Amino acid sequence: AVVSTQSTGTTNGTGEVADYTLQQLAGFNANTNFPDMGECGIPTLEETVEFAIEHDIILLFDVKGGLFCDKVSGTITDLLSRHPNFRHQFAVISFFTDILYRVRRDHPTVITGFTRRHDHIQNISRLAGYTSVWYQILMFGADKAYDFLTFYFFVPWLKIEMLEIRKDDVSEAYLRDVAPRPVLVWTVNHPLEKEYFKHLGCAVMSDIISDN
Repeated sequence: AVVSTQSTGTTNGTGEVADYTLQQLAGFNANTNFPDMGECGIPTLEETVEFAIEHDIILLFDVKGGLFCDKVSGTITDLLSRHPNFRHQFAVISFFTDILYRVRRDHPTVITGFTRRHDHIQNISRLAGYTSVWYQILMFGADKAYDFLTFYFFVPWLKIEMLEIRKDDVSEAYLRDVAPRPVLVWTVNHPLEKEYFKHLGCAVMSDIISDN
């Protein structure tokens, strides 16, 4: 199933995706944020790929969970065995360096992108309940060290082709540090923000699918 998170929170369902069968997931409405556009079930990976091929759409497979690290490479192998011409029509992006490492190791021609927000480690610790000031200060330092290792070691070493950066973290100075790699900014919904980031030479990811 192709979903935003491991939960059904972006649909009219409840609970975890893993608690349901594919047939049950297909019955949920994944289009609750845009009711005027009708209902849409949760698609399978195969349905998503076939739709992209038919309409010549480039897909970004955003792997958000480290639990799927061992499955990503095999899924890509299986996908390309059925759709060999799809190789240059998708990219794999993730917060998790181990996932990108395995993709680059097993599928060196597949485009990869590293997803980053400046407080990623701090955010994970807050969600886990570690909210003390001293702990957050420690995690702040961990984030800075992680940024340094990522941009000056990991990304160049694996030859990551693109970066997906949260909009609040992007500036002209930031772009100079990550150049010359293409940058995709998420999530950009306001028209003025879109124009600003396009002026900086960035692509944008948006939740708004209407020109209005």
